[in-house]
Amino acid sequence: MDNGWPRSILTALCIATCALLGLLASTFAMGPRGSVAPALLDASLPAVAMLVVQTILAVAAGLACGVARPINAAVALFCFGCGVAAFAMRSGTVADAVFQGGAFRWLGAETIAWGLFVAIVAMTMFRLGGPLPDVPVPDPDQSFVAGLLRPRALASLAAALAAPAVLAFVLVGPTKGQSIGACTVAGIVTAVIARLIAPREQPILVFAAPVLVIGMAQLLLAGAAMQGLDAKFATGALGPILCAMPADVAAGSACGVAIGLGWSKGLVKPSADAA
Repeated sequence: MDNGWPRSILTALCIATCALLGLLASTFAMGPRGSVAPALLDASLPAVAMLVVQTILAVAAGLACGVARPINAAVALFCFGCGVAAFAMRSGTVADAVFQGGAFRWLGAETIAWGLFVAIVAMTMFRLGGPLPDVPVPDPDQSFVAGLLRPRALASLAAALAAPAVLAFVLVGPTKGQSIGACTVAGIVTAVIARLIAPREQPILVFAAPVLVIGMAQLLLAGAAMQGLDAKFATGALGPILCAMPADVAAGSACGVAIGLGWSKGLVKPSADAA
C-alpha cells in the first residue's frame, strides 16, 4: 500500500477499534470496590478476568493483523498497544494496588505474564505480516523460528536491560498517564539500542523484552517493599519501578518499541557482512 492516505485511514481505524476493544475488556476486570482493578490478580474474579481480558485483547490483536501485511508488523503492534493502553487507562493506579492489599507481591509475575502475551502477539504479527521492509533479511531461505533465534537477534534483547533504569528515571508520579508514558519511553530506548546492536535482524522479541525485564525487576523489588507498603507509598519511598502496573508496562512496550523502530530507521546503515 503505497498511497499515504489509505495507510493513515487504515491505521486510524485499527487504532480506534483496538482502543474500543480495550475499553470493553476493562469492564470484565472489576475489583472488589466496584472500579477496574489495577491488576488482573486484584480483580474480584481473577481467573475470569484474565481469561476474558486476554481473549478480547487477542481479538484486538487479530484485527491489528489486518494492517500487518499492507503496512508492516510494527504498525500493527502499535495499534495493538493502543488497545492495551485503553484498557490500562481505565484500570487502577499503584495507589489502588497498595491500599487494597491484594496481590501486590505478585505484581511482577503478572507483568511477566503480560510480556509472554506480547511476545505471542508479536510473533503472530511478524509471521502473518512478514519482515519489516527496512530491515534486510540475512537469509531468505531460513525458517521463521531460525530467524527468531539467530545469535545477533537474541543478543539485541539485552537492550531491554536499560528499560528498568529508564522507567525509574522518567516516572516522576504515580498517575496513569505518567506510568504509561514512562513505559513508552523505556520501549523507545530499548528499540533504538536493539537496532544499533542488530540492524539486520527482525526485532520480533524486542517488543516483549522490556515487559519481561521490568516484570523481573518488580518481582525482585516487591518482596522487599511489602514491609510498611502503605507508609512507603505515602512518603514517596516506593520505587518508581513498582508504580507501573502490568498493563501499563505492556502497553508502553508495544507502542514504544514500534515508535523507537520508526525513529531509528536512519541511525544505522546495515553493513553487507553483518551477521
